[in-house]
Amino acid sequence: MRNLKLPKLPRDFRVSGGLPEKAPSAQDSPPESQSPERSLPAALPLRLLRAAQLTRRQFLFLSGAVAALASATRPRVARAFFFWQQDRFFTDAEFATLEALVDRILPPDQDLGAKELGVAVYIERLLTAFDRGAAGLYRRGPFSGRTPYPDYRLGTPSSRFPENGFLRSIQPSRLQELYWRAQIYGSQAAGIPPELDATQGGPLVGLRDLYRQGLASVDSVAINTAGQPYAELSVADQDRVLAQLDSPGVLPIDPRRGQTFLDLVIQHVLEGSFSAPEYGGNRNTRGWQMLGIEGDNQPLGYSIFSFELGTYRERPDHPMSTPNPDELASDGRLAPKPLTPDGAAIQKAITDTAQLLELFVPGACN
Repeated sequence: MRNLKLPKLPRDFRVSGGLPEKAPSAQDSPPESQSPERSLPAALPLRLLRAAQLTRRQFLFLSGAVAALASATRPRVARAFFFWQQDRFFTDAEFATLEALVDRILPPDQDLGAKELGVAVYIERLLTAFDRGAAGLYRRGPFSGRTPYPDYRLGTPSSRFPENGFLRSIQPSRLQELYWRAQIYGSQAAGIPPELDATQGGPLVGLRDLYRQGLASVDSVAINTAGQPYAELSVADQDRVLAQLDSPGVLPIDPRRGQTFLDLVIQHVLEGSFSAPEYGGNRNTRGWQMLGIEGDNQPLGYSIFSFELGTYRERPDHPMSTPNPDELASDGRLAPKPLTPDGAAIQKAITDTAQLLELFVPGACN
């Protein structure tokens, strides 16, 4: 991959860790010129593993197990553009460490790794959501503009595309805003009463603080182990440090989240790699393509009603009652396309986990 030279940003041009003084308005935010950040509910229970010792396939297999239990611009260029929106949180050194870390959790092979999928950008946009008045926490939709409107007269795809509604945000409710302020800045900064924190075992540390402290710990372990910051190490040394980070007692467990910093980053790698691209990751839908997922298909859908014919017409490129054109052999026999290796790993993990749950808890998967 070519190295991209970006304009240097002044060191004092960093977003502070404080809360915005003005609460966001109740109106929807305007469309954003860049595809925005992501924030799934931060509740996936993850202690996924010896990350440095896993192959890409094994990592995806484990991510599928978590899913079952829970039932185009390059990232650095995109980040540079956010200079104008004052969306930066990490220093250059912190961002380099984060990119290197996520890329060893989900490393590149014939598919993109987490770095080129934009996971670090996704994380930074989440941490700076309230610097934009909570824009991007929840995407509006309903259409992304990736498929056209149907032509109901003919029952075929039209040449008209909807605007990308995912570039607009829905303002969170007061309760949702309070939740996310506590998640990002910490419960004390968000104004959560101490009495409520006491019932949960103490105050919640914000994601900003966790990332700043966690990335410093990653570099500290890297320097003590291999003599250089994590981003400057070879891939082999990065994997060695990552294995050490995942060893018991190296990184503390957050008492409120029940996760180490590495667990948290793994969770965000999953979110950033496979959420809608407008949240900042899954660049050019390459995360979906990795798994063989088409992504959102509305408003087109697959069967389109034709007023001229008085019935539904199936899309020739994606029929519903007959095999897809690319799943027929030359002699007309059915030849289904296999899942990608990553998609097969996810499917197997979901199936195996569901079977295990059913074995120990009969009826759990009904």
